[in-house]
Amino acid sequence: MYLKDHIVRVENIKTMQTLDAAGIDHKVIAMFMSCEGIPMQSIDICTILNNYDALGSKKIPSKKVQALINAKQLGEEDDSLPCPASY
Repeated sequence: MYLKDHIVRVENIKTMQTLDAAGIDHKVIAMFMSCEGIPMQSIDICTILNNYDALGSKKIPSKKVQALINAKQLGEEDDSLPCPASY
């Protein structure tokens, strides 16, 4: 199982990849994403694009992926944690 298959909001990364492939400057992509409600800097775009490509390079055991998914679900279902939108 690849982590790349389980990233939330992959459509945002696909948008960044498409704009990058079209030769659009990372500063412009960052501005576009910021206008879409996702505040970013050009270094963020570069880092995300580089790291996303690296995620598909190595397969990890399904047990580890399932543990990550379970941990995420526990965090989502825990009412004692503050809501990120409240910041």
